[in-house]
Amino acid sequence: MPRPRLVSLAVRGLGVIEDSTLEFSDGFTVVTGETGAGKTLLVDALTLCLGGDARSPRRGQEMIAAAVFVDASGSEISLQRSLVSGSRLKAHLNGVPTSSEALRLIGNDLLALHGQHDSLRLKSRSDVLGLVDAFGSIDTSELGELRSTLANLHSEQLHLGGSYEERSKEMDFIDFQLREIDSAKVHSSGELDSIVHELISLTAVSEQHDAISSLIQVADGEEGSLLDILGGGVSALGSSGIVGELRDSLSETIRQFRDYLRELRDIADSTEADAERIDHLNGRLELLRSLARKFGGSLESVLQERAKLGERQIFLATAEERSLLIQEEIVLLEQQVAREASRIRSLRATTANRLSHLVQDQLERVALPNARMTIEIDGDDGSSVDITFRPNPGSSAGSLQAIASGGELSRILLALSLVTASDGLVTVFDEIDAGVGGNVAQSIGECLADLSRSRQVIAVTHLATVAARARHHFVVEKSVASGQTRTLVRLLSNEQRPAEIARMLAGDEANSEALALARQLLSSPS
Repeated sequence: MPRPRLVSLAVRGLGVIEDSTLEFSDGFTVVTGETGAGKTLLVDALTLCLGGDARSPRRGQEMIAAAVFVDASGSEISLQRSLVSGSRLKAHLNGVPTSSEALRLIGNDLLALHGQHDSLRLKSRSDVLGLVDAFGSIDTSELGELRSTLANLHSEQLHLGGSYEERSKEMDFIDFQLREIDSAKVHSSGELDSIVHELISLTAVSEQHDAISSLIQVADGEEGSLLDILGGGVSALGSSGIVGELRDSLSETIRQFRDYLRELRDIADSTEADAERIDHLNGRLELLRSLARKFGGSLESVLQERAKLGERQIFLATAEERSLLIQEEIVLLEQQVAREASRIRSLRATTANRLSHLVQDQLERVALPNARMTIEIDGDDGSSVDITFRPNPGSSAGSLQAIASGGELSRILLALSLVTASDGLVTVFDEIDAGVGGNVAQSIGECLADLSRSRQVIAVTHLATVAARARHHFVVEKSVASGQTRTLVRLLSNEQRPAEIARMLAGDEANSEALALARQLLSSPS
């Protein structure tokens, strides 16, 4: 049955890669090059094509990364990401616009990528748990749904008012609030405005009545009033000549003034303000304003709160019965959760044990012949996972994250990759041999070569002994021209490979001895 295969990778405008196209063959392929040349950018380009994040394109250039695969059915699939500076990253599947998530889902069935930083994930318990679940095809969705339902029931029970004592306390407080609102007998949300308008009108009448009364009291009140004094003074003027004429006019004015006062007195008597009504309205105004301050700032909010409190009162009155039913559901559901958690724990324990033995069998191949590694689980559902590691006989075993060196982590990751790599998928290793050398590097190269017999393997490496085990060899080279760094990727012929292997062994000053050793490494049986 055909296996997925990476046919080609085209990259333009990504980091220092200006424009490169790689065409891949079956088996084991390595990518080498000096530090900073851009080897890992090729892995970044693949990550882009599989729906991952992008690096910024070179200034003034567009960025395109396109990978062509052949899937398990033999059909050709093109995954492409492109970005024009200033625009959004675009995704295409076989030339048709799509989403990065769609590329990711399709890519999961084509390629598995193992990076040098994946070894750090071995220190994360959640990542190790994910590794166990993925290897054992353990489906925890039902347990998750049961726990979600249980959490919802606990939340509903809390919404019912909690315990009986808590509900009783809340009911007492609601009763107090309802009595306070109901005793005010709020007629409508506009009652405050009506009271204010009536008070303004009644106050104006009262003030007018007081003004008329004051005027009458001063002008025509008891003996000695203003009109009495004026009348006596006018009478004393006499009646001869022009003075007499003026006295008559003044007497007529005083008479008319008394007539005006009588009219004002009639008005005052007919419009006297109701003092009791004013006092009642002022008291009502203060009551309603106090109520509004407590329940939202307006009578409308008071009435709305009254409705809510009434609904809550009815709800709490029936809550006890509902609470008892929920408690019964909770008990049954907790039993279901316990059974499902126990089942998941059993599956995880079996899987962890099987995975531990399989990885243990690979440790010698990655130059850890005396090491012991086990995956241990704990917790009601086995979700507490840790890797226990003992590097040598006689040394103390402990948590992998605490005692393993960087080189040991890389080799354990490779052993795990050899065991867990999905059958048939294109497998890419990005410098997972970092921090190792010598015989360890030779073992890693042999492991990758063996793995390539069942799938296409591509490795980015800095180790000559790993590169020498490959059937196909790309070299990434950088050059600087006009202040710009550019990268060229080329496929080496069998005649060109010894020079690159020698450079990896001895640097740019590789001599004849390095070249001879390179030829010896390349001639070793793979």
